[in-house]
Amino acid sequence: MADEKADGVRDARGPAEPMSDERYRALFDHSRDAVYLHDLQGRFIDANAAALELLGYAREDIRSLTFADLVTNPEDLRRAFASLAELLAAGSQQVVAEYLLRRKDGRHVWVELVGGLVRRNGEPWAIQGQARDITGRKRAEAELQAARNLLARTFASLAEAVFIIDNPESRTIVQCNAAAERIFGYHQDELVGRTTRILHVDDEMYARFGALVAPLLRERGVFSGEYEMLRRDGARIHTEHTVTLMREEPDVAHRVVSVVRDVTERRRVEANLRLQAAALHAAANAIVITDRRGRIEWVNEAFTQASGYSAEEAIGRTPGELHRSGVHDGAFYAKLWNAILAGRVWRGEMINRQKDGRLVPEELTITPVKDERGEPAHFIAIKRDLTEVKRLQAQVLQAQKLETVGRLAGGIAHDFNNLLTVINATADLAAADPDANERLRGELRQIREAGERAAVLTRQLLAFSRKQILQPRILHLGTLVADMQAMLGRLIGEDVEVVVRPPTDAGSVRADPGQLEQVVLNLVVNARDAMPGGGRLTIETRDVTLDEEDAAERGIDPGPYVMLAVGDTGIGMDEATRSRIFEPYFTTKEPGKGTGLGLSTVYGIVNQSGGTVAVFSRPGRGTTFEILLPRLDPPMLAETHAAPWPSGRRELPTGTETIVIVEDEAAVRQLAQRILTAAGYMVLTAAEGNAALRLLAREGAHVDLVVTDVVLPGMSGRDLADRVAVVHPSIKILFTSGYTDDAILRHGVLDREIAFLGKPYTVDQLTRKVRDVLDS
Repeated sequence: MADEKADGVRDARGPAEPMSDERYRALFDHSRDAVYLHDLQGRFIDANAAALELLGYAREDIRSLTFADLVTNPEDLRRAFASLAELLAAGSQQVVAEYLLRRKDGRHVWVELVGGLVRRNGEPWAIQGQARDITGRKRAEAELQAARNLLARTFASLAEAVFIIDNPESRTIVQCNAAAERIFGYHQDELVGRTTRILHVDDEMYARFGALVAPLLRERGVFSGEYEMLRRDGARIHTEHTVTLMREEPDVAHRVVSVVRDVTERRRVEANLRLQAAALHAAANAIVITDRRGRIEWVNEAFTQASGYSAEEAIGRTPGELHRSGVHDGAFYAKLWNAILAGRVWRGEMINRQKDGRLVPEELTITPVKDERGEPAHFIAIKRDLTEVKRLQAQVLQAQKLETVGRLAGGIAHDFNNLLTVINATADLAAADPDANERLRGELRQIREAGERAAVLTRQLLAFSRKQILQPRILHLGTLVADMQAMLGRLIGEDVEVVVRPPTDAGSVRADPGQLEQVVLNLVVNARDAMPGGGRLTIETRDVTLDEEDAAERGIDPGPYVMLAVGDTGIGMDEATRSRIFEPYFTTKEPGKGTGLGLSTVYGIVNQSGGTVAVFSRPGRGTTFEILLPRLDPPMLAETHAAPWPSGRRELPTGTETIVIVEDEAAVRQLAQRILTAAGYMVLTAAEGNAALRLLAREGAHVDLVVTDVVLPGMSGRDLADRVAVVHPSIKILFTSGYTDDAILRHGVLDREIAFLGKPYTVDQLTRKVRDVLDS
């Protein structure tokens, strides 16, 4: 190489002193940096060991290469020739550049080249350069830039708003990301350079936030919390803040990074979840949530109250472990599980055992909760205690049964009263015939007595079916019981102690006193029969007031009542007997000892009087009947009973007036016509209301009295009377009936101004009632 070497070299500082070949060669070969020499066309002239090692070539290989063979990027090659042109133009300029070169093994290496012009005989001859491997540095720079790019992309794409703030005191926004725009509604240009006051609800909140955060940042370097903030459109949002203080030096504040999450929706969902949890806990029905295997995961308060198990006792166990009653077989539970594991809702009733051992009927709805695959992952069971429902259903069924029996009994009593009217009155007429001998009169008397007994039975049936005619008065139950005390003592016997507790201040009621006396007598007789070995009978009257719950349990309206309680210390009753005691002809007494109508009569009278009767009894613990009648408010003075009929035989009254009899039962109609005709009256008859109106249209001017049955086909006796009052107001009306229904005579309660004669009636009763009405 010596004969090709220049007589001098120029570095970046100008011409160099001539150097001997030996000195130059030693410096060239032993330099730690890669040193190379190529001509002005880029052909390599020489390279030292460091350059050969950097490029992976042998010395003889390098001389066959040009600089262009090593450059991988055409743009780098263009820059290289541009730099060479600058060197030639400037004459003494040094060029520094970075290039990506290809080694002999194909790998790439980044180098930093420092090149200068070498002259020969005063003319530009070659380029001498030094190359330094900067591959590691370029890789680090690339990684750093990639990290910066990633950070920038992350910063821009974060769902949370990120604010870079100059310091905790001034709180000026230096930078923010796109999420800040989306969450708060501002463009970045509107936020950068402004203080964070723009995001706070008001000045007070801004000041409080700063006063809290700045000291904590200086002390701890970080702060977290939730605050209400303001969007550009004025909407308030709930936000969660994480504020971090960045420091350049240990005690010098540099920047504050605030990450803000919009948690408005989360807060709304959490509030809804809290509300739903509160609703579930407050629900009246028991709610149980289990996993797929049936292990309890959650229960509400209604469950713990109803079952007796605490949440801690229930969670982790199965409902079967807690409640299995033994009532249902394996097939029942298998059917249930097959349904809910198939994803279907199961509804049904089940008998479950509570912690205290009670068996409780429950209505269950079990709903599967499915996972993302559509498979049941949990089950929600909603349970309703049916104990009260079952009790009320039993009451309704009992009431319906009694109502059905009552309708049947009322219909039978109605027909019997018509027949008994004919039988009893005909017997009276036959006995009054002068041609009748004493033997015949005795037989007729027996017929008459049997008819009276039959009439008593029909009255009891009518009382049960609530189709009797009541004649109520204002009375005090305590006074009524007190007046009966002497008679009750004789009725009950010496082996039974009678305790009567009538109050002095009990309220008044409106009821039929004769019927209530019958109620007391029936209850006392029933109590006496329940104490064959003696005991104590207690009769008590007092005021009570029922609230909504107590009234609903008894099936009546809440409010003030007067209670009549009759209790004994007798043998008591079991549930089966107690459920049937009000049925007609049901009795636990021996044959011939009772008709089975006593308590059914009590039931009918009390219900028709607007009250209710309840029974409390246990075998061996006695029985108490509690009757509640509506209390008059304000209290009213009691009315006296009507004067009794005088005893002894009396002459039948007579008259000459004209009477119209309206009766659909032919035998009764003919009998009444015969009785009143014999008493001197002019009697006309009609079988129903329209016929009576046609008759009155012809003869109304001469008619003084209409005797009509209450229950007639088509037009009722009440409707007939109303129409007669319009056309012939002077005609008087006498009603007769064996029973009534709820649509007539105001629910069977007789008004004081209405004249009424009940069936069956006798000759004496009919003639005297007719005379009384005509004379009134």
